[in-house]
Amino acid sequence: MVILFVMVLSFISACMADEIPEEAISQLKEHCYINPAGGSKLHADQNCQSVNPRYLPLTEIEFSDKLLNQYSICPVCTTVEQPQEEPSPLDMATKVMSEEEIYRITVEWEKQYGFSALWDYQVNAAFSAETRTIPYNAYVFDFSLLPVLPDEDAIPAEKIAENAVSLAASYGSRLTRDDLENTQVIVSQYVKPDKDVYLFSTEGSWLVNFWKDDESIACLYVDAHTGIPSFFQILPDEISYIGEPGVEAVHD
Repeated sequence: MVILFVMVLSFISACMADEIPEEAISQLKEHCYINPAGGSKLHADQNCQSVNPRYLPLTEIEFSDKLLNQYSICPVCTTVEQPQEEPSPLDMATKVMSEEEIYRITVEWEKQYGFSALWDYQVNAAFSAETRTIPYNAYVFDFSLLPVLPDEDAIPAEKIAENAVSLAASYGSRLTRDDLENTQVIVSQYVKPDKDVYLFSTEGSWLVNFWKDDESIACLYVDAHTGIPSFFQILPDEISYIGEPGVEAVHD
């Protein structure tokens, strides 16, 4: 029975040792320290920063595999990686970068992708994930409006772009169908807010921008699942159409 017990312990010890990086074992074989006053970890540093200073310096002992049955490996002073916790949405949302940092990153991305106002939804989603800000706007920190990648069941961006001219013209705006057909249509963002937000669907919205002669002339917000527009704005005239076509225009 005693022999069986020893064999089981040896087997467990061997399994535990296999899970520990060889670099950590090598460190402990060279120098192994413990806190004899109730410590539960093996340390490679006699003055490990994870230990209360009143217990320093730690006591050196000779390393053996049996110690792995009694102690865990300190991830601070060995090569054992500390478990990385996924940041909570709140942690992510409160990571607000400075204006200088955002500008620097924007410049770097523009070198690769071109003028930020013309980035498509994929680049904008990637930019937002990195900076936690809405692209090319360092002053807006409504985190419910950060661009994200579209849901699989959303209407494809290509389809939205194809229909954008007809949708915009259906408002009866002074931008005629012919005018709009000569513009550059950019599906710039897919937004899926985590709360009810003015003009945006919580199920997901496409943001479409119309450019002509390097100038933004209009924008259109479309429900990404129904294809129904919720907002259309003519920028030069400062006219906004709220809701579906047929709703009376609101002058800003």
